[in-house]
Amino acid sequence: MVSSKLRSTADPYITRIVAPIAKAKVNPSLITLLGFTFSIIAGLMYASGNLIFALLSLALGSVLDAADGAVARLSNRVSAFGGFLDSLTDRYSDAVILTGIAVYLKGHYLLVITALVGSLLVSYTRARSEMEINGKCNVGYGERAERLIIIMAATIVEAASPGLNAIYWAIVVLAVLTHFTVAQRIWYTYEALEK
Repeated sequence: MVSSKLRSTADPYITRIVAPIAKAKVNPSLITLLGFTFSIIAGLMYASGNLIFALLSLALGSVLDAADGAVARLSNRVSAFGGFLDSLTDRYSDAVILTGIAVYLKGHYLLVITALVGSLLVSYTRARSEMEINGKCNVGYGERAERLIIIMAATIVEAASPGLNAIYWAIVVLAVLTHFTVAQRIWYTYEALEK
C-alpha cells in the first residue's frame, strides 16, 4: 500500500535517471541479477557484522530493483519472463538478507524464520489472490519496499547505537507486520470471492 504510493511518487525520477541505461539497450534482466548480487553481498555483510557495507549493498540492490522495471518499460522490453525473474530474485533476496541478519543476531532463528515466512507469504497471498479474484490485491503495509525501509532504518540506528538492538526489534516488527498483511489479504480475498 505504502510502496504503491512511493512507487508512483518515485517513478518520474527513476525514469529520468534510467533513461540513458535504456537508451544503451542494457538488458533489464541483467539489472535484476545485478540487484540480486547486491542482496547477496548485503546478506554476507550482515553475517560478518559489517553494517555500513550491508546498508550500502542493500540500498544499491533496492535501487537496481526499482530500475529494472523502468528500463524494461522505457526500452519496450517488458516481458513475462522478466517479471517472473524479478519476483523470483526478490524472494531469494529476502531469504539471503534475513539469513545474514540471523547470523548477525547470533541466534533468534525462530524469530527470523517467522519474519521470513511472513515475507514470502505476503508475496504468495497477493499472487494467489489476484489469480482467484482477477484483480489487484495490494492491501496491507508489509510489502517488500516497506520491509526494506524498516531493515535499512534499523541498520542505520544499530550502526550508530548498537545497544538499542534496533535490528532485533526491526525483525520483531517484520514478523508481526508480514503476518498481519497476510491476514488482511486473506480477508480481502474472502470478501472479494463471497460477493
